[in-house]
Amino acid sequence: MENVEQLAKMEEDVEAAFKRHQSIMPQVKQEYDKVIGQVFADLSPSDLQAFSDILLEHEDSVLDTEELVNTMRTQMTTVLGKMNQFFFDKNDVENKLVTLEVLKEKFAPYEGKDWNSLSPEELTRPLRMRLLDSSIRFMERQLEAQQKDLEISMAKSKANRERLQTVQNERVKLTAKMEQQTAQYKDIRQLLELQHSINNSYLPPEN
Repeated sequence: MENVEQLAKMEEDVEAAFKRHQSIMPQVKQEYDKVIGQVFADLSPSDLQAFSDILLEHEDSVLDTEELVNTMRTQMTTVLGKMNQFFFDKNDVENKLVTLEVLKEKFAPYEGKDWNSLSPEELTRPLRMRLLDSSIRFMERQLEAQQKDLEISMAKSKANRERLQTVQNERVKLTAKMEQQTAQYKDIRQLLELQHSINNSYLPPEN
C-alpha cells in the first residue's frame, strides 16, 4: 500500500512539474522570433547597388533599392519564420523542451555526482516512463472529450435526418392527396358534361 501511495505521489509531482514548465515554450518561441527578425536586419540598399547600376545602364530604369530591400527583408523573414515553425511542429519540439526541463529539475540534486555506476539512460528511465504515462493519460482524456463531442454531433445529425424524413413523408402524403383530389375534380367535370349531354338529348330541336 505504501509503495502505491509513493508511486501516486511521484506521478503527481511529475505531472505538476510538467505543467509548471509549460510556459517555457512561449519564451523559447519569442527568443527564436527575435533572432529570426534580426537575421536580415543588416540587409541594406547598398547590397543592391550593382543591380541598380546595371538596370540604369542597360534599361535606363531607376531601381528603388530602399523599397526593394524592405520588401525582401520582410518576405525572407516571413519565410524563415515559417520554416522554423514547421521544424518545431514536425519534431514535437514543445513537448521535448518541456520534458527536458522536467528532467533537469528532477535530477538537479545529482549534478556533479558519479554516473559511472549506472548510465544516464538507466537512471532516467523510471521518470521518462512516468512522463510518457502522463502524456498518454492526457491524450486519452482529449480523445474521450472528442468522442463525447462526436456522439453529440451524431445525435444531432440523426435527429435532423429524422426530421427531414418526416417532412419528406408528409410531402409525399400531401402530393398523393392533391393528385387524388385532382382526379376527383376530373371525374366530376366528366359527369357534369355527361349530364349536360343527356339533358340536351331530351330537348326539342331548335327551329
